[in-house]
Amino acid sequence: MPHAPIFILGSHKSGTSLLRSLLDGHPDLFVIPFETHFMALLGRWITYSYRKQAPVDDANFLEGLVEILESYAQSVDRQADVVLGDRLDMDAVRAFVGEMDEADDPIQALTVLKQLLPQVVEGLDSAQGKRAVEKSVEHLEVALELAQTFPKAQFIHIVRNPYANMVALRKFKAKDQGYPLINKVYKSLESGYYWLQMNQKLIPHYKVIRYEDLAQNPAVEMKALAECSSDLFDESLLEPTLLGDPWGGNSAYGQFKAISAAHLDRWKEEITALEANLVTQHFGHVLDQYGYEKLPWMKGKWKPTKGESLKRYVYNRLYPLYLR
Repeated sequence: MPHAPIFILGSHKSGTSLLRSLLDGHPDLFVIPFETHFMALLGRWITYSYRKQAPVDDANFLEGLVEILESYAQSVDRQADVVLGDRLDMDAVRAFVGEMDEADDPIQALTVLKQLLPQVVEGLDSAQGKRAVEKSVEHLEVALELAQTFPKAQFIHIVRNPYANMVALRKFKAKDQGYPLINKVYKSLESGYYWLQMNQKLIPHYKVIRYEDLAQNPAVEMKALAECSSDLFDESLLEPTLLGDPWGGNSAYGQFKAISAAHLDRWKEEITALEANLVTQHFGHVLDQYGYEKLPWMKGKWKPTKGESLKRYVYNRLYPLYLR
């Protein structure tokens, strides 16, 4: 079913890259190895805090795609979505794009990606006759349009313990800038949970899995996913890869070696009172719905956090008051 793409959705640092890597080696799937942001490139209005943009009436999809590919070619950040380095031929990208027609809608955009990427990314096989697999975090907001455009599409949303997700995203954002502005971390998760609820109600074939279940029982979860996706099960679904090579991961907890539940509770040692109380107060419905334990109110929210500047300390401590 080449015209029935699979879209992976979920908040930043919720396990979307792990899920994509498990699908990477399947012989019937064309797994795009990075976030394409193709709906943003088409000019869609995005409110997601880390990918925010106003609607663009005269968007140039191909120009934006080249810019994104250049950023992936130059990235050396292991915790980012992907590091392509020498596997991406930017000269070939520019040459091919120069001969392609502009994309004006999601079908055309996905067609461009399926035609272009096997020509310019080393190790990426042809998309001919295969189902495309794509994951871009902000596509949560445009999933309904994608479902209307691709009626046979499959949506897989991965959800992670909100406490753990808060810590993982904060650590990811803190590595370059010190402790981040907590409002952007919070709003990122809030947006993810809002669209999770809305999309489940409005979109058929919307499958939700828990990151913790995937980490603890990958064979069970991947077989269940395969049954929901036209019986796609293959042994390759148990081996995370990137372009056919073992996946190195993008976790804040070090180099990925194998699917493991070893770090599932690591967040308990690292979460701050500020973070924990935000989750407890505002995401209790998510904790209840997906079977996560709700923490009691924690003391110490006024305690400064390592790497937090004075300005950010003041902003971060006042932000929860704004949410009341």
